Amino acid sequence: MNFPFRYSLSTANRQPCYRGGPATLVCKAVMEETHDARTFVFEDRQSRTFDFKPGQYATFKFEIGGKLCPRAYSICSTPTRPHNIQITVKRVPGGVVSNWLNDEMRPGMEVEIADIGGTFNYLDLPSSKPLFLSGGSGVTPVISMLQYINDVVDPTDVVFVYFSRTPRDIIFRDQLEFIAKRFKNVTIHLVVGDDSEEPHFPGAKGHIGAALMQSLVPDLQEREIFMCGPEGFMKAAREMARQISVTALHEESFGEKITIDDTGDPGGEVYFALSGKHGKCAPGETLLEAALNVAIWIESSCQQGVCGSCRIRMTQGAVDMNDLGGLSDEEKAGGYVLACCSRPRGAVSIEA
Repeated sequence: MNFPFRYSLSTANRQPCYRGGPATLVCKAVMEETHDARTFVFEDRQSRTFDFKPGQYATFKFEIGGKLCPRAYSICSTPTRPHNIQITVKRVPGGVVSNWLNDEMRPGMEVEIADIGGTFNYLDLPSSKPLFLSGGSGVTPVISMLQYINDVVDPTDVVFVYFSRTPRDIIFRDQLEFIAKRFKNVTIHLVVGDDSEEPHFPGAKGHIGAALMQSLVPDLQEREIFMCGPEGFMKAAREMARQISVTALHEESFGEKITIDDTGDPGGEVYFALSGKHGKCAPGETLLEAALNVAIWIESSCQQGVCGSCRIRMTQGAVDMNDLGGLSDEEKAGGYVLACCSRPRGAVSIEA
């Protein structure tokens, strides 16, 4: 079985290298992919190269309207091209960050990054017969994996199936069609739900399901699936994989789907939804301390519940919070807590 090798930046060049942690990035280019999606190219302000794994995501800290808005975006570029990282962001109705990026981000602007991570990647999950399956903007992590395979001339037998609403919604269409022509070990299927705007669309038409997938990928049962997409797509893909009994199923996820009850007991497990990490918070410890224990950075200043700089949204669980004016009533109603002075009562999940 031929497993991919790790492209090592330490041996590829002698430039300083970013390997994680807070940093400032500079936008170098903005490229229009579709009518509602753009790719943003970022370089490190310190001119470092990037060392990451194909399929991982970056956690950004955007400041919009005076508020900190952390978001995780999959990196669509590949570590074999280490001088920048790229993310592709599709507009979402009501999406504060996605719409701001598409409307406002320009070359020369700076953004903060908290870290790069994620277990959904082609190096930690090597496969001899991968099937990259995606829907909509979920194409971003799997195209990073595909580009990596091509760049290192890995002869692995790859199938890439990408579902979009219409032909005009296909992100990276030109790139994928080029790859399909150039690399004989890669089979690419573009599938749309409605092809009326392009009568001679060369791809397939339909929605994800066992019958369609088997018609596109005859050896589907022998393949490991790497998939990413909107939750409705993912639900249908999981059902398809259950019916077919595929070899393995790997999903992109920016956090664990958990059910949490307020036990009333001090301390507990802390789940960091954006980073995909979790750790114990001992009785008396704060969320900020729990984050530091697992190498997650949360901005903080006064550490007394006054300044509000460590404001973070809690999605599940309960805490005892000694707030001394750092949060407004609206922020509290929106689920925000202050990491520096919030102590869990049982397990909690926070957006970090």
